[in-house]
Amino acid sequence: MSFVPIVFGKKDWDKEYEQSAQYNSLYCPNCHNYSVRPVKRREFIAFWFIPLFPIFFGKQLVCPVCNWRQDFKNEEQLQKVVREQANIQQGKVGS
Repeated sequence: MSFVPIVFGKKDWDKEYEQSAQYNSLYCPNCHNYSVRPVKRREFIAFWFIPLFPIFFGKQLVCPVCNWRQDFKNEEQLQKVVREQANIQQGKVGS
């Protein structure tokens, strides 16, 4: 009798959304660091490390320090976040 393990799992891929200075160092509401960046994220169900079925395709803001994530749908939403972040940074400097 032989034993053949069957291994299923989830595989994630993150790719930089855009190389732009305005998207670097956004504020993280979870860990309070300025390290959030936008990424394109893909998640798959994998069998023996081979991606089979897509679970999620989308754009997210991600903090590499605490792994906080938030979805965004389009460039307009991302620009709104950048404007809000500028207000946060200006308010913090002014205090």
